[in-house]
This record gives sequence, C-alpha cells and structure tokens, in this order.
Amino acid sequence: MSRTSDWVPTSAVCEQLGFSVKHIWRLRDEGLFKEKIHWRNISSPQAARPTYRWHLKRCEEALEIPPEMR
Repeated sequence: MSRTSDWVPTSAVCEQLGFSVKHIWRLRDEGLFKEKIHWRNISSPQAARPTYRWHLKRCEEALEIPPEMR
C-alpha cells in the first residue's frame, strides 16, 4: 500500500517531470496515466473543483514505456 507522501500535487508532478499542466492532462486524457494508479481525486464530493494527487514514481515508470508499446 502506498504512503500518502508517494502522492504529490499536480504542480509537483509537473515540476519533477518537466511538463506543463496541460501536457499532464493530455497524457491522462489519452489514457497513459490511469485513475487510481497514476492519479486520484482527493476532493470532497461537495468541492467546486477537483483536487488531484499524482503518484510520481508510477508516472515516471509509465513514461519509460515506448509509445508504440503503450
């Protein structure tokens, strides 16, 4: 089971990977980053906007897979 510290905010994952927020969302929307594996929504159901956390190590591992193998 992952510790809470393994999950970082969007700004931190962008900084560590060297990507813009827009690029991170594109990778998520294209299916490279999967919910509950690479990212999760930690906001309460009443929240006006979602709050995401990203598993940095898993995101890095997903990016190591050649595009033709994804």
